[in-house]
Amino acid sequence: MRSFIVDCFAEDRYQGNQLLAVVEDREVSDGEQQRIAREINFSETAFIRPDRRENGGYDVRIWTPHEELPFAGHPTLGAAYVIRRYLGASGDTIMLNLKVGQIPVAVRGGLLVMRQRPPVFGGTVDRDEIAAVFGLPADAIREDFPIQWVSTGLEAVIVPLKDRAALAGIRMDRQAFEAYVSRHPGNHCNHLFFTGTGERTLAARCMMEDLLEDPATGSANGCLAGYVLEHGWFGASDAAYTVIQGEDMGRRSVLHIRAAKEADAWTIEVGGRCHTVAEGDWK
Repeated sequence: MRSFIVDCFAEDRYQGNQLLAVVEDREVSDGEQQRIAREINFSETAFIRPDRRENGGYDVRIWTPHEELPFAGHPTLGAAYVIRRYLGASGDTIMLNLKVGQIPVAVRGGLLVMRQRPPVFGGTVDRDEIAAVFGLPADAIREDFPIQWVSTGLEAVIVPLKDRAALAGIRMDRQAFEAYVSRHPGNHCNHLFFTGTGERTLAARCMMEDLLEDPATGSANGCLAGYVLEHGWFGASDAAYTVIQGEDMGRRSVLHIRAAKEADAWTIEVGGRCHTVAEGDWK
């Protein structure tokens, strides 16, 4: 099976978030897909069925080393990139059939832009509780915006910080994190961000279960897009901005975001560039 290592949301190779994309040439069982994802051990691996298209879309499945996901951002972007560049897909939009439903990825110049599902807003978390998890003083977290669970297909907890120094100073506490997740089972992905007032470039870090950090998180930034619009962060119902993620772990990622809401209709778009690092065969 043809396989590609792709850096997603990257301005150049060896940046952004790594993806293994496998183009299936046969039926691959769930067990084998899980074993391949565990073997490569990236945060996610995408499996593409080039010969199975329903409603004009390509079937794609996404696996972490531990489980299948209904949706994830950088595998969606990377799979669309492989389909476009190596499988001969034409047109301005590539449709992916994921577990969460059909997701369109538009081609706009050098960018691939996915449109995510409308956000769902859940419960809030206490500042002191989050501060203990991430080794921060409670006053490093803003009081005028909530710490809130949001999902656009995959959930994230959005945490607004007061300054860039707080973002750089995160030190996860395993015991506190495990206790936190036991109290809030859906809160394994936590997206912390900072921007100066009125600025259109946000700095972000996404801290995951097992004390791992994600260099680029398309799903969590879709959740963040819904959050900033819902809570009037930019003081408008339509916002376009850039997120820089992964700098603190040496894998700088650039995500281009547009969010809009008119009545009950949402537009959540997350885009970026992809680069091929390696190509070969998976035996």
